Amino acid sequence: MLETKKPREQSGRDSFSRYRAQVRSAAIASLSILEGDDVDRVYCDLHDDFVVRKKNSSGYSYVFYQVKTMGKKNHNWTLNELFGLRGTLKDQNQQSTDKIKNSFIGKLLLHTVVFDQYCNSVVFQTNIHNANDVENLLTDIEDGEFQNKFSEVLINRFNNCFPDEIVTELSPDEIKERLSKLKFETDVQYLKNGDDNFEPLARDKIYKFSEVDLLHTESKEILMKLLELVERKSSGVIAELTSESIEEFAGISIDDLLSILSISKDAYDNLLKGGDNKAIKSASIIQRTLTTAGGSEEVEYCSRCKTNWDLWLRKNRHVILEFELQSITSQIKQLLNDLTQGGNSINLVKLSKPIKDLVRELTEEDQIYDLNHELILGGIFAELVKGKS
Repeated sequence: MLETKKPREQSGRDSFSRYRAQVRSAAIASLSILEGDDVDRVYCDLHDDFVVRKKNSSGYSYVFYQVKTMGKKNHNWTLNELFGLRGTLKDQNQQSTDKIKNSFIGKLLLHTVVFDQYCNSVVFQTNIHNANDVENLLTDIEDGEFQNKFSEVLINRFNNCFPDEIVTELSPDEIKERLSKLKFETDVQYLKNGDDNFEPLARDKIYKFSEVDLLHTESKEILMKLLELVERKSSGVIAELTSESIEEFAGISIDDLLSILSISKDAYDNLLKGGDNKAIKSASIIQRTLTTAGGSEEVEYCSRCKTNWDLWLRKNRHVILEFELQSITSQIKQLLNDLTQGGNSINLVKLSKPIKDLVRELTEEDQIYDLNHELILGGIFAELVKGKS
């Protein structure tokens, strides 16, 4: 969808140094991809400062972000600065349509027309607050009242603001629907000057989504890589707009983040295919547990074993008596506890004998079913992930 519409302008792609706040914001937004929920892409400096793509059962929708900061901390955004509306004007018929169209919010609202149902929302993000009359206008729109005099101006001028994009004149209700997509994020901490606000929040998000508890030096390195990635994806004009060129030059995906976090893509893919809805976190835990013991090359294999265990468990949950399953998982959990006493690392070499012993015990107790050594190994890592999540 993005490649079918020409961006308003791309001049910002050639002047990244002026947009440090935008880069930080896009970096934070990119970390939401790790959640594995509805956000699957972030596009940098395309159609706006950045665009978040969301996926659902119906397809894709987009959230367009415009990031503006102000050096004066005690300044509040005015109606004129944001909407091109003169707050003290008595005759609202004298408001300028061109100023509304060319305002920060006018440029955001254009997306609700150009992308229509594919536009999820448009967001104005800033490090300061809004003036009272701005807040009153936004509350009126959010509540669906549209009784504010400035709301009425926006409704009355909407079609005239975008004559080239609106083929068939929109009804008042259709305009209200588009105005309702307008969102504000004010006093955003990571847009403020200095690293003290950005780094802790970004680090917490990485930990929340991936279970990677970063040391200070690791945190610096990963976040610098992330900012460099956003910088790279924000630079240079895209000569020919295609879905492929947008992905290559502007898009940030899960693969980019896996690379930055040094998480095995093969392990992640195995876990995802197996139905693990926390595949990022699981892959991260398995990888770091094995790496601690010097076995990072075994990550993909162990992740595949965990996936096979998960599938086995789902398949047999309603076939094998619950008491039997509980007994099997309890023995696997005890094996894991014995192995990790005094540390968090797991060495596959040291796992061989305990797994063989457990397989023999399960066989003697007539609880082996179709389990084998690899499935038991997968069960161990499944319990490991469960215990750390």
